[in-house]
Order: sequence, then structure tokens, then C-alpha cells
Amino acid sequence: MKKVLICFICIICVVCALAACSKDSGNKEVAKTEAGTTQEIKTDEAKITESDAINLIKSYSNEELGLSEEDAKEVSFLVKKSGMEYNKKLYVNVIATIKTAHEDTTDKDGNKVTSYTFDNKGEYLISFDGKQILAKNGDSDYRELKVKAVPTTTAVANADETAKEETTKK
Repeated sequence: MKKVLICFICIICVVCALAACSKDSGNKEVAKTEAGTTQEIKTDEAKITESDAINLIKSYSNEELGLSEEDAKEVSFLVKKSGMEYNKKLYVNVIATIKTAHEDTTDKDGNKVTSYTFDNKGEYLISFDGKQILAKNGDSDYRELKVKAVPTTTAVANADETAKEETTKK
């Protein structure tokens, strides 16, 4: 009977110890931050997205973008699918990267495959309203770029009629 009682007390002690270890430490700030970083921010509300965002960033000089002449020749611009929140504002995120192919990689069956690495040379944020453009300096700091006219690839409504009006006025 004593052995059963001692085993029962030991089991209760172990359960209590594990329960105490798994209790919430009360650090709610960390939990919010971690959950916020995984949340996808849709860019549907942004005035400028996709190719328009790339064209806008390309309209700046290499010096304004912080790219060397050598990097500017090789760099490609990519728009991230989800937006980004910075200083409580929403942004479209554009990356300047150099894509390098590696053909010496093999898959699990021993077949040669091409793998790619990306060397990011710049990161740019365009606010959803299009009124602010930021270029990344270093690891986390951003500097503001002067906003230019936003190039667009969307068709202008009644473009044919506008062209006819301009022709008849001359």
C-alpha cells in the first residue's frame, strides 16, 4: 500500500511540475509580434502593384536606389505577393535581386537539376496610397525617396475618343 501511495505522489509531483513549466510566462508582447509577422497583408487596396511598382522603382537612378553600376546591370526587380507594415503604414514591397543559377545540384534520384540563389541588393517600399516611397538602408532603416509620377500599365478609359478629340481640335 505504501508503494502505491508513493508512486501516486510521485506521479502527481511530475504532473504539477510539467504544468508549472508550461504556464504562460505573461509575455504577451512577444506572442503578438510573432503572430503579426506571419500574417499576410493583401495588396488589393494598393493604388500601385505588380509591374507598375517595378516600373516606378526602375524610374529612379541607380544612385537614388543605392545600387552600384555593376549591380544595376544584373539586378532584377520582384514584387512580393503580400504587403508589409512599417511604422503603422501599409506598403507594397519591391526587391532588387541578382538571381544566380547553379546547375551542379542533384535531386534525390541523382538527376542534375538547376537550383537558384538570390542576392538581394535593395529593398523598396511603396505606400498603398502611392504618396511615399522608401529605400532600405542597411538592415532595418529606411530613407525616403522623392515621389515621382506613377507610371501605369492600365488602359485609360475612352482612350480612342480622347485621341480623336485631340486630332479634331488641331
